[in-house]
Amino acid sequence: MPTAVLEKQETKGAVEQKRVYRAPIALYENGDVYTVIAELPGADEKAIQVRLDKGVLTIEAPLKLELPPGSRARYSEIRLGDFRRTLDVSDEIDDERIEATFRNGLLRLTLPKSKAAKARKIPIKTA
Repeated sequence: MPTAVLEKQETKGAVEQKRVYRAPIALYENGDVYTVIAELPGADEKAIQVRLDKGVLTIEAPLKLELPPGSRARYSEIRLGDFRRTLDVSDEIDDERIEATFRNGLLRLTLPKSKAAKARKIPIKTA
């Protein structure tokens, strides 16, 4: 289970603490493409944010559990808070062609390698 950190957040002049979970990921490489799969159970597809800024890929998703008014938690194994994961992305990724899809609680990011990063055969000339 991913661990949570308490993160301070300023809202309307007050400082609050909220839980932020490190979303579990898997990273695969297949030829010219890296694939990142992040587990975001319970996340709303429209609320997921994926950003790439200065070589850092950030995945964020709020997790909201709606309960009937006046409910008190007696026991819960459900994570309450937000998911966040940051990954360093090298310049070998073609950031213009990154794609993201979300299905069944899994976010799939396709990170194509740039042409400069692709392996190529170097011809050998005879002297």
